[in-house]
Amino acid sequence: MGSPWSRRRPSISGRCARPAAGVDTAAAPAPAVPPSFLVILADDLGYSDLGSYGGEIPTPHLDALEARVGIRLERVTPDAAEVAARDASATPLHRSSPDDCCALRKVEPMDRVLRGLDAWMTGIRRDQGGVRVSAPAAEWRNVGGRDLLKVNPLVAWDRKAIWAHIFEHDLPYNALHDQGYPSVGCWPCTQPSDASGEERAGRFVGQARTECGLHTRF
Repeated sequence: MGSPWSRRRPSISGRCARPAAGVDTAAAPAPAVPPSFLVILADDLGYSDLGSYGGEIPTPHLDALEARVGIRLERVTPDAAEVAARDASATPLHRSSPDDCCALRKVEPMDRVLRGLDAWMTGIRRDQGGVRVSAPAAEWRNVGGRDLLKVNPLVAWDRKAIWAHIFEHDLPYNALHDQGYPSVGCWPCTQPSDASGEERAGRFVGQARTECGLHTRF
């Protein structure tokens, strides 16, 4: 039958520094694995609306990462018609119902992709705090009635190790990290924060939650 890697592409989700380290770590030491289509989650409140961060931030790091590692990153976006229908009121969905906004723009698109995969590789780490402190290195998750292997290869790494790997291997990363964003999410729920503090301190500020649902729903 062959390994799952020979049948379906693995997925990696994320939008900031950790995908660079994760992709490099996954691809470089595994010559037996053919070039794979990895998935990086992008949404209309993220990369395509970066002007809301206070100035348009180009994303050449994605193209550069593809060239550096030798794979193609498939950008996954929410259904444009559904976004238009559900976010058409005077009050944007990210204000009226943040949970529904995350479900529409992040969880549902990723769920759609995961239903066709055998494995999902993430960049979450225990040192990011919150529910992530107990994250295992690997776990089985049920997605659409079938088991999927979720692998967290960087789970024991800390922020210092991530950046050391990026600089040592000259990996491209999101320019927002140099503009006060230790962690990068959708613009309405991401603020700059002190890099010496908690990495995700700028995410979901003023809200009761600390996660969008990608890693807590399944």
